[in-house]
Amino acid sequence: MKLERLHITAFLGLAALVWWLVLGAPSVKWEYVQPFGTVVGVLFGFGTAFEYLLWRWSWLHGWFIKRPDLRGTWRVELQSDWIDPDTNTCEPVNICYMGVSQTQSTLQMHLMTKESESWFIAERISSSPSGIGYQVAGVYKNKPQTHLRGVRSEMHLGGVLLDTHGPANRPDTLTGEYWTDRKTKGRMTFTARLPAVFTRFDDADMAFDEA
Repeated sequence: MKLERLHITAFLGLAALVWWLVLGAPSVKWEYVQPFGTVVGVLFGFGTAFEYLLWRWSWLHGWFIKRPDLRGTWRVELQSDWIDPDTNTCEPVNICYMGVSQTQSTLQMHLMTKESESWFIAERISSSPSGIGYQVAGVYKNKPQTHLRGVRSEMHLGGVLLDTHGPANRPDTLTGEYWTDRKTKGRMTFTARLPAVFTRFDDADMAFDEA
């Protein structure tokens, strides 16, 4: 949960009240309370900076921040067990792209293929069971292009479980698997990353070609 100014004010107010009662209410002068608004403002500013920027600092990771920095656009190799009804065979490895927007408390992963897009509707990041790196679990909603619906693909829900590899704070590879409510499943390998977050398949494809 992202802390808003109201939350900070409430927590700080409660801490000040407890401090006031412990010290003895009659002995605390009004001028001691007057800077309360300034303190809230400073804490809110720091909290905002921490949410969007400071959490990325590598020296904070591992002891103060336990969350990998996944921001950017990843090149993804996707292998599905879906059977193409036209050929009655599994599709070859599909190259697609995952745009990742992230703050300290939020994560949105947007998968872009030639035929569809998927977005997280729920996510969780936890330490890997191996004790090295992290696991990213998510539930997503897929939306095929309009002309494909009712022909070869429909909107559906799915889940994904990914493991990070490489530096814990900024991984260089992710691997995992996914499954859908269409009774299909497959594997995903994140092989490379660009810092920009793209929102269209064609743009991401062109950027990786140029890189």
